[in-house]
Amino acid sequence: MGIFDISTQQKSYKIEKKDEVVKLLKEKLSTFSKETESTKSQLIFRKFKPSNLYLYYDLIVDIKAEKESFTLSFEGELQNVWILVVLIVLGILFTYGFGLIIVVLFTFLQKKVATKYIESTFEEIKKEINKE
Repeated sequence: MGIFDISTQQKSYKIEKKDEVVKLLKEKLSTFSKETESTKSQLIFRKFKPSNLYLYYDLIVDIKAEKESFTLSFEGELQNVWILVVLIVLGILFTYGFGLIIVVLFTFLQKKVATKYIESTFEEIKKEINKE
């Protein structure tokens, strides 16, 4: 994983609600991705980009079931790396390094926003399921 890649883990305690959580998660996150694939233990969202982000991620959700609970591991790989490399090089050449700071800060903030979005979406799903 790179420095600007998403990595977070969410644990839920009710194994019997696993299928419902995964279904709702797939519904909510697939609206922000161009392609969606799913297997029994993984969800893959290609070109995942919520409305408040500018950068695309390939998001992989690993589903690990244990005895009484299950864990969702979110791994997102940044896709616009070449654009960032060009911006970093231009920032070094034309702004004597100041542009580099801006590009790195912008990318880091995008990572934080994406991570918070994923975590808040999972919390919304947990609240929605616990109501039922």
